Amino acid sequence: MDLNVPGPDYVFDADYNLPTLSSIEAYVLAHKHLPEVPSAEQMEENGIEVGAMNMILLKKVEELTLHLIHQNKQVGELTKTVAHQQKQIELLMKQKD
Repeated sequence: MDLNVPGPDYVFDADYNLPTLSSIEAYVLAHKHLPEVPSAEQMEENGIEVGAMNMILLKKVEELTLHLIHQNKQVGELTKTVAHQQKQIELLMKQKD
């Protein structure tokens, strides 16, 4: 087993083309496995190289982490927007009375 495989830190480069969740969903619906990950059938037929598979899985974890960071930022922005709108509604309700 080769333990000197390069890590996928390039995922964090500014110019990395992070797949959209929509494109991943479409791929999964069509192929029933993640992009770049061998299917169960392929693994059964060909086996897997543990080091290479670990790097594929690490890449997927890193991509998911980037998606979660982005989603977290969006949730924070939406939370602020909702709080601001709630204050506006309360002011309008007071003016109405």
